[in-house]
Amino acid sequence: MVSLGLNSGLCLAGTGSAWFAGAAFTAIDANDGVAKLPGFIADFRRDRHAVTTIASVGIAAAAVDALIVTQSAAFTDMFSFTRNSAAEFIDAAGVAQQAASDLPRFDYRNGYRQLLLEGPATNLFLNAFAPASQTITVVNGTEYTVSCRGSGSLVLSGAGTGMAAQGASLTFTASSTSLMVTVSGSLSRAQVETGAVASSFVQTGAVAATRSADSCRLSPTGEALVQRNAATLQVRGQGLAGSLGRLVGAGSGDQVLRLNTAQTSVLSGTTLSLASLTVPLPAFGICLGWSAAGRSGSYNGGTIATDATVPATAGQVFLGRNQAGLFAAGRYDSLTVWPFRASNAAIQAKAVAYF
Repeated sequence: MVSLGLNSGLCLAGTGSAWFAGAAFTAIDANDGVAKLPGFIADFRRDRHAVTTIASVGIAAAAVDALIVTQSAAFTDMFSFTRNSAAEFIDAAGVAQQAASDLPRFDYRNGYRQLLLEGPATNLFLNAFAPASQTITVVNGTEYTVSCRGSGSLVLSGAGTGMAAQGASLTFTASSTSLMVTVSGSLSRAQVETGAVASSFVQTGAVAATRSADSCRLSPTGEALVQRNAATLQVRGQGLAGSLGRLVGAGSGDQVLRLNTAQTSVLSGTTLSLASLTVPLPAFGICLGWSAAGRSGSYNGGTIATDATVPATAGQVFLGRNQAGLFAAGRYDSLTVWPFRASNAAIQAKAVAYF
């Protein structure tokens, strides 16, 4: 066994008793028709992780059978995570908490544990955690989203009109530069931010404040697995949105998994369309496999889409963004990588939401 310096509690798949050795994780290798395990499993829902025992420098040339011998790991073994500010999340008790800088957020907003990844956001609403009516300067012609938490609402006038309440955010395009926001009822949070989707609340005081972007980069081992000439990856999540957002992204010009500009379809690269959609995405599963012959993919078990292009995965590889900062913000359930191209039937079968 090659030591990766992983946390204690290591368990090899060869024991037959490890959770990650279960048949539910296998996929059929398109090369020989044999069901095989992944080399990388990040299960955020259940807080469990496993990775190949082969060191990153040997992954490109290693045999598949060697790469699927895995060992238990921790999140920090699988990803390099950074964020240059605190950020809000909902804990298991349903209480809003602040995660410190560089700590990932495992959010329970939907009633279960998910990894929350977002781009940067600025809250223009002052004293946002003790909301009071105010006038906010906005940019004419720019899209904004207003959201709040509590038993009241935010009523807009001036540059925008309408009402936002808990669970019902409001998106508008500013028609002037002055937005009046009237607080009604009892609110604990209020936010006015650019963009078409409400993000997690940013605490403000007498001036606007910004939440920094999350960066969840795969470990060198994870990157090497994705960068193999043949591989298959599965991504599952919920509530994702972001123009040109990368669900799995690499360097400039990457062609892994992304949303299009209008956020009306999910693609691999610019040519392989996997599904038409509306954002934020409902609970979903996507599976994409490739080899020198091209790639195949499915969204939520839909018809397999195939073309002759091989995804560009060189350089840094991220979950929820790419190196350039194109974000597919939302909540992620899991990321799984097999070190071979799976059969089309297996890809379709793996393209399911987390259950």
